[in-house]
Amino acid sequence: MLPRIIRPLAMAAILAFLSHGCGLRGGSDTKLAEPGVSADLASFRRDVISDVTYKITLSIPSSKDSAITGRETVSFNSSSKGVIPLDFTRSDGEHISLKARKGHNSFDLDFVSDDRFLNRNEEYLYSLFVPAHARSAFPCFDQPDMKARFTLSLEVPQDWTAVSNTAALDTVDLGGGRKRIDFAQTEPISTYLFAFVAGKWSKASSVVGDREMTVFYRETDPKKTAQVPDIFGEVGQALSWMESFTGIRMPFSKYDFVIVPNFQFGGMEHPGAILYNERTMFLGEKPTPDERLARMKLISHETAHLWFGDLVTMRWFDEVWTKEVFANHLAAKMVEPMFPDINHDLSWLKGYLAPAMDEERTEGATAIRQDLPNLADAGLIYNNMVYDKAPVMMRMLEEYIGAEAFKEGLGKYLERFSYSNSTWDDLVAILDSLSDKDIMAFSKSWVNERRGGDMIGTLRSFADGSRHGDTDPETIRMASILLAKEDYLKGNSTPQEYLSFLLDYLRTETDPIIASTIISCVRVPLNDLMDGREAVELRLLGLSRSHPLESCRLQIKRLLASCCTSEKVVGAIREVWAKESDNSLTVNDYMSFACQLAIRLPDKSDEIIRTQRKRLDGSDPSRVFNKNNLNHFDFVSRAAMPDQALRDSVFSELLTLPGRAVEPWAEEALGYLNHFLRESASVKYIRPGLDALLEVKATGDIFFPGKWCGALLGGHRSPEALGELNSFLKDNPDYPQLLKNKLLVAAYGLQRANGVKEF
Repeated sequence: MLPRIIRPLAMAAILAFLSHGCGLRGGSDTKLAEPGVSADLASFRRDVISDVTYKITLSIPSSKDSAITGRETVSFNSSSKGVIPLDFTRSDGEHISLKARKGHNSFDLDFVSDDRFLNRNEEYLYSLFVPAHARSAFPCFDQPDMKARFTLSLEVPQDWTAVSNTAALDTVDLGGGRKRIDFAQTEPISTYLFAFVAGKWSKASSVVGDREMTVFYRETDPKKTAQVPDIFGEVGQALSWMESFTGIRMPFSKYDFVIVPNFQFGGMEHPGAILYNERTMFLGEKPTPDERLARMKLISHETAHLWFGDLVTMRWFDEVWTKEVFANHLAAKMVEPMFPDINHDLSWLKGYLAPAMDEERTEGATAIRQDLPNLADAGLIYNNMVYDKAPVMMRMLEEYIGAEAFKEGLGKYLERFSYSNSTWDDLVAILDSLSDKDIMAFSKSWVNERRGGDMIGTLRSFADGSRHGDTDPETIRMASILLAKEDYLKGNSTPQEYLSFLLDYLRTETDPIIASTIISCVRVPLNDLMDGREAVELRLLGLSRSHPLESCRLQIKRLLASCCTSEKVVGAIREVWAKESDNSLTVNDYMSFACQLAIRLPDKSDEIIRTQRKRLDGSDPSRVFNKNNLNHFDFVSRAAMPDQALRDSVFSELLTLPGRAVEPWAEEALGYLNHFLRESASVKYIRPGLDALLEVKATGDIFFPGKWCGALLGGHRSPEALGELNSFLKDNPDYPQLLKNKLLVAAYGLQRANGVKEF
C-alpha cells in the first residue's frame, strides 16, 4: 500500500516520463497531458496498465447543497515504472499524477466529487457517467478500453435506499441517522457503465423466469404504478430473446432498473442498474400503439446492450455507434414476436430510415464513424447517423451476407471479446471469414462516407415493391409517403399540394403507424403555408374528432395544440383543456396545452396557468399529487407568459448552469421562449444562446447541445434569424466541427425557409 495521494504532481513530471522514462513512440506529449482524455493518452495507458480495480466509498449528505466526499483505493499492474496520469476533473489539468512502479500498484486517494453528473435532487440522485464523466465524480482511468472491477460503499441518510451495478451485501448503521451500504464487486466494466442511485425511492420486486429483479421509481399515480407487472414481463421477454439469440446467459449478476423522472435519455444500460425514462415507461390510460411499441423497444434496446456494449465494449468512443447499432437492430427484431399485429417494416421505416434521412439531408450530416481526438468531445458523436442510419446499414449488411452467417459472426464476436473491447474492423474480419461478399467495400461506403450508402434507393425499393416479391401494400404506401416528403423538401410540390396529399391519405388511413407518420409530416408544410392555413387546421380538427383510430385522434390534438393559429382551433383546444374531457391525454399533455394556450391567449394567460397549477398543487384530494409535475410546470410555464421582462429573466436563467440543471425542463422552456408565434420578440435570444453553446456542451449531457440548438432555432424562419446564425458562424470560423454539426442540423428548417437548398 503506497501513501495517500492528495496533491496532484506536476504535469511536467508526466511529460518527462512519457518522453524519456517510458520510451513511448509517436504521438504528441502535449496531447498526452491535455485536459480531457486524449486518444494518445488512452493509447499509452492501454499499453502500460492492466488489471485495474477500484474500491470506492462515497459519503452522500441529505442536502444537495452539501458536498459529496469520497475515498478510494485504485490498484493496477504497470509494465513500466514512472508517472501515470489518473483522470479527475477537479485537479489542475484534469489529471492526478501517480508515481507507479513496475508490477502491482495501489494508491489511496481522498477527494470531493463534482456534482455535475450526479444529478442531485432534493430527495435523490443518480450517476450518469457516459461518455467520460466518471472522472468528475472520482479519480479514475476514464476510457472505455480500461475495464475494471469496482467495489462500492455508499454512506447515505438512514431513510434512503440505494442501487448499484451489483447486489448490496451489507448495511451498517453509522449512527446519527446515517448508514453505509456495501455492494459486491462488479464484473469487468468500463467506467462509463459504473453507476449508483440513492435516495427516497419506492420499489417493487418480482421473480421473472428464474431471476429476482427489483424496480425503483418515484411515480405516485396508482394507475401508472399498476403497470409495473407489465414492465417486468416485458423485461423478461427481452432477456429471454437475447439469451436465445446469442446463446449466452445474461452476462451480469443481476437486472435491477430505475425509472427516473426528468431523465435526460430514453435509457442507460448500466449493468445491474439500468436507468429508464419515466415518461416512456409509465404510459397514459390509453397509450397509442407508437407509445406501447416505444416502451418495448426501449426495454429491448437497453437489454441488448448488456451483450453489445457492456459485455463487449467499443475500444474508443469514435465507434460508439457499434454498440448503438446492435441495440437498435436487435431491438427491432426483438419486438416482432411481441407485437404480432404490427407491420414491422412500417415501424422500421418510420423509426430508422426516416430520421436518418432527416439528418443526412442537413449541412451538419456526418458519416456513421467520426474522428474523436479527445473524449471531452465524445458526447458530440451521438446523432441520428449513430442511432438510425447505422441500423439501416446493419439491416442491409445482414441481407447482404445472409441471416445465418450474420448470426454466426455475432456469436463468434461475443465469444472472442467477452468482458473486453473490440473495434468495428474486428467484427468485419469475422463476418468476412464467413462470407464471399466484399464486406470491406460495403463498410467503407456505408460507415466511413458522409453520405455513404443508398438510403433513397433503399426507400424506393420498398415503394416499388422490388425489395421483396411479397411486399405488402401497407409498406408500399408508407414508403410512397416518405418519398413524397423528399420530393416536397426538394421543392417539387407546393405546401397546398403536399398537405392535400397527406390529409387525403390520413382521412382513410387505418394503419396506426402510417397514420402517425403522416401526422409527423404535416408540421413542416403547415408552417410553410402562406394562405389557407385556417382551412387546413379546421380539417385537422375535424379529423381529431372523427378519425376511426383513437391513437390518430390523440396525435392530431397534440399536433394542433403545438402549431395551431386559427381562432376556432385555438378555442377548440382550449375547450378540451378546460374540460379535461379526453382521458387519452396525459397530465403532461394538459401541462403542455396550458403553456401553448397561454402563448396564444395572452390576455387569458394568468387564468390558464393558475388553473393548471391548481390541478397540480395537491389541494384537490381527488387528484394524485406529484411534486415533480408541479415543479416542472412552475419552471416551464414562466416561459409561456406574455410578460417580456419575465421571459427575458427566464432566458438569462437558462444561460446559467443551475438554470439548466434539469435538461428536459430547460429545453422545453427555451422552446417556449423561441416559439414560432413569438419570433420577432425572440430573435434577440439567438446570438447569446449560440454564444453559450460551448458552455452548454461542457456542462451538459450528451444529447443536450443538439437539443439546445433545436429549441433555440426551431421556431425561427425569418431572414433576421438567419442573419444571427450566419453572423455567429462568420465570427467563429474555427468553431469546433463536432459542435458546429449540431448547430447546422438544427438550422436546417431556418436555412430552408430562406432558400438555402444545397448542403
